[in-house]
Amino acid sequence: MPDNNYIFSQVMQRYQLDPYTTHLPIQPGVDNEFITALLHSFEERSFTAADFEPYRIGLIVDYIQRTHSFYLQKKLPEIAQSILLLSDHYESNHPILMILQTFFHRYCQDLTTHIDEEERLLLPYIVKLNNAGLAPYHFSEYVLAGQQYSIGEFLKDHHDTEDELKDIRETIRLYQPPATNESLYRILLTQLETFEQDLHVHARIEEEVLIPKALKLESELQNRIKEAGRQN
Repeated sequence: MPDNNYIFSQVMQRYQLDPYTTHLPIQPGVDNEFITALLHSFEERSFTAADFEPYRIGLIVDYIQRTHSFYLQKKLPEIAQSILLLSDHYESNHPILMILQTFFHRYCQDLTTHIDEEERLLLPYIVKLNNAGLAPYHFSEYVLAGQQYSIGEFLKDHHDTEDELKDIRETIRLYQPPATNESLYRILLTQLETFEQDLHVHARIEEEVLIPKALKLESELQNRIKEAGRQN
């Protein structure tokens, strides 16, 4: 399990904050109470959806988007680099190379597609819902646009990616580290484990906090539309 300093650093980087600071800075646009709740979820491995209930949808969407960028721009490239370095210490026909290269490449493609769908469809739709709930002008825009997407459509095709990463990690464990450099093997396993934990918290925030909030708002807006129709 990663230590608390490592977890703190990983969360800070998402907000372009100093990852080596020892305390939460006061900075415009950064909600320290929300970050504290995040850190607690990582450190205690005890996610509670109720801890995130007070936070507005916009704040949660912002965190999801920052995390997507963090995964694509930092976490996946770091793991890919470790795989490249470790591969040089195995014979070219060693079976672990198939897992390291082919399986992880496939996983990266799957995760990237998953993130792309959320960035193109789900998150903009939730932002639209949120705006419609906050201002009459945006509500009118929402009504005129019609129901082009729904949370139900997202849930129909949604799947978690953390289990796939766990499968890769557990399969790697079946093989011995290379005699020439055992530390690279250990580093890679640690990277996969911490990424798996990060994905777990990310998925719980999305599925148990953001989606329920969005479903509730979507239902409220649809009821407002029906009520307006009955009055006309």
